[in-house]
Amino acid sequence: MYRTLATVAAATLALCAASSALAQGNWPSKPITIVVPFGAGGNTDVMARMAAAHLGKALGTSVVVDNKPGASGLIAARQVLGAPADGHTLFMATATQIVTAPFVNASFNFDALKEFAPVVNIGANSFVLTTRSSLPAKNVGELITLAKQTPGKITYGSGGTGALTQLSAYLFAKRAGVEMTHVPYKGGAAVMTDLIGGQIDMYSASPSEVIPQMNSGKIRLLAISSPTRLKELPNVPTIAETFPGYEVSTWNGLVAKAGTPPEVLDRIASEVAKMKDDPAIVKKLEDMGVVPMFVTRAAFGAQIQREVDMWGKALKNSGIQAD
Repeated sequence: MYRTLATVAAATLALCAASSALAQGNWPSKPITIVVPFGAGGNTDVMARMAAAHLGKALGTSVVVDNKPGASGLIAARQVLGAPADGHTLFMATATQIVTAPFVNASFNFDALKEFAPVVNIGANSFVLTTRSSLPAKNVGELITLAKQTPGKITYGSGGTGALTQLSAYLFAKRAGVEMTHVPYKGGAAVMTDLIGGQIDMYSASPSEVIPQMNSGKIRLLAISSPTRLKELPNVPTIAETFPGYEVSTWNGLVAKAGTPPEVLDRIASEVAKMKDDPAIVKKLEDMGVVPMFVTRAAFGAQIQREVDMWGKALKNSGIQAD
């Protein structure tokens, strides 16, 4: 018993010493990893790499991006939760992993509000309802008419069950009173590839995914999920113009494993927030259709709580289940 108590005491002292060292400015003591729940090329990956470059320069250390796509971000989330709570492993999360997926995917068997600590919300974006160019529907009205004529035949892709790329299209179908078939993928890049190739009919994509494709003639932009039109896409109407009150958006922000010393979280948040003072970074975000945020840790946490409350009510009886 005495040996067990001594072991526990030693472990506690070591933990306290580590926390004290972090508080005294000895962090970071090794390279930092930002885990991304999707493959390379999408909004989340791009913002993670921007944050990594900025944070690495500010802290004078190596910051690497580790892409772990799959299972709506569950693989990435588990990797972060399995790492020490010391601030050397960060998660470039989206509202999918922290807010929505836990309501519809039983594999998300953790409480995101308790097991992750908000750090900094980098940016938010809406979605663009996009179809393959060969689909015989040139606007929202024609899409609804086609869907009513062919129940369940129109397919839409997403980054996974419970992802907001799914929920945006799902809510549209509900408001329109039509039936469509969901096809989950491991990330947006794969969805866009199949949309362009004609393997699926529709995708509720982030602006950064569709803007480079606008003039290719391979996709058609029908509507935006934001309440107002985007300045980058002024000729694309909002879904709210057809269904008043419709609005879906997501965010990309850094979170850490709960238990990470507050001093470390504050340091990361403070350094990353300085990105808003760089005109080149702000312009790049805006060109991607992203609204720069960089709110405080407390404000980010409050935002997450509000969204959990909102989506919890919306998804409770939705019938959406992970395959």
